[in-house]
Amino acid sequence: MAVRRERSDAAENRRLILQTAQALFAEHGVQAVSMHQIAKTAGVGQGTLYRCYAHKGELCSELAENLGRAYLKQLEDYLQLNRHLPARERIAGLIEQLIDFIDDKYEWLLPIHSLHACEDESAFFRSASYVFLMDHLTALFREIEAENAAEAGDPKGRPEGCDTYIEAHAVLCALHPSGYVHLREGRGYAKEQIKARYRKLIMH
Repeated sequence: MAVRRERSDAAENRRLILQTAQALFAEHGVQAVSMHQIAKTAGVGQGTLYRCYAHKGELCSELAENLGRAYLKQLEDYLQLNRHLPARERIAGLIEQLIDFIDDKYEWLLPIHSLHACEDESAFFRSASYVFLMDHLTALFREIEAENAAEAGDPKGRPEGCDTYIEAHAVLCALHPSGYVHLREGRGYAKEQIKARYRKLIMH
């Protein structure tokens, strides 16, 4: 019974810490919030906080994963609903969904990505969002290659040795939150302009 109680308390502490951190990050920004501030606001000891999360990057990573799960479900629903559309149209739509998400969350996502990258430079490429999007984008680009090969009279329906990893990787790296912020704030493009240019790039 004591073990169950301890596990229940630990789970409640994690939930409270995450909830508090998310509220503080939304109000003050990720960089401005300290672990001490999170513990104090949540009403837990710093020892409890550090037993749950060794550093702010680890805490941010879990928040990003929670946010990402809801976002990936949204993308899955989009792909399922639009599976009848041509591959180019589905890629363009997927990119537009991604742009909407980043535009809505980038002030919060960018420092989280930065903090996490300081702890592990390759973390982005192992993230659930990257893996999910790579799987779907590489498959969709293969569909385009197959369509192009069929139109060119290739009896196999797709070019031999077709590898679409680089195309998919290029799209995702270009739409990393830091790249998107450069387009929005560094270059002054509006969200709809960015969407339109990506759509043109994919559709032609």
